[in-house]
Amino acid sequence: MIKASIAVTRVVNSCVLLELDGHAVLTDPWFTERWFLRRGEPLGLRVADLPPLAAVVVTNLAANHSDLRALRALAGPDSPPVYVPTSRMARRAAALGFRHAERLRWGQEREVAPGLSMRVVPAGRTLVWPNNAYVFTTPGCRVFFGGEIAEVTPLKRYRAGHRPVDLALLPVNGLRPLLGPRLVMGPAQAVAGASVLGAKALVPVHDAHGRDPLSVLFRIAGTASDAVALAGPDLSVVDLPTGERRVLTL
Repeated sequence: MIKASIAVTRVVNSCVLLELDGHAVLTDPWFTERWFLRRGEPLGLRVADLPPLAAVVVTNLAANHSDLRALRALAGPDSPPVYVPTSRMARRAAALGFRHAERLRWGQEREVAPGLSMRVVPAGRTLVWPNNAYVFTTPGCRVFFGGEIAEVTPLKRYRAGHRPVDLALLPVNGLRPLLGPRLVMGPAQAVAGASVLGAKALVPVHDAHGRDPLSVLFRIAGTASDAVALAGPDLSVVDLPTGERRVLTL
């Protein structure tokens, strides 16, 4: 059996540095605070701290998931590929200087690096725009990243046709507007979703929520600690502080 190498560093919100068999992937970049959008936890890494990236993946068009402008220092001839869920986002990334900026639709696959492939999984919609989730596969592991997913049902549909994953990264704060449906999973949905996927471990993302002018329009309903309390003996919930690099053995 091939032993996988997985390291996870939470940057902030759903921005995570994944190191999979030596290949680094950055998810949902967010490094820049704005007057209307504040972090609820410390920034774990700066852009200058990032290793060479095999890819940048974005799940949705929200500013705190798609801060590509902050990555302009990485743009140029050797820039990492950027995968996004809408054509407009791909054009914007290309305008910033990213040579390979591509919209990926649900069900599409790409080889990110030798021995590392990626599949796009449906993750619902924000209004009319699609949200992507991503499954990364190496010879020794499978990792599911759903940075802006609200329901367990898409995970059930995925799992019906695919092998289990080893690690799931799912949102836990249950963010929802004062009037309207929940935008992301809460702790119960994250634990249930990880179990549906067959994951051995869950790393909660989309946890803290900052105090800013927009925060009065939203409410949250859970934390990573709640997910730890809800998980059964077959699921390890790794409540990872921002900035801490954790090597996982699964």
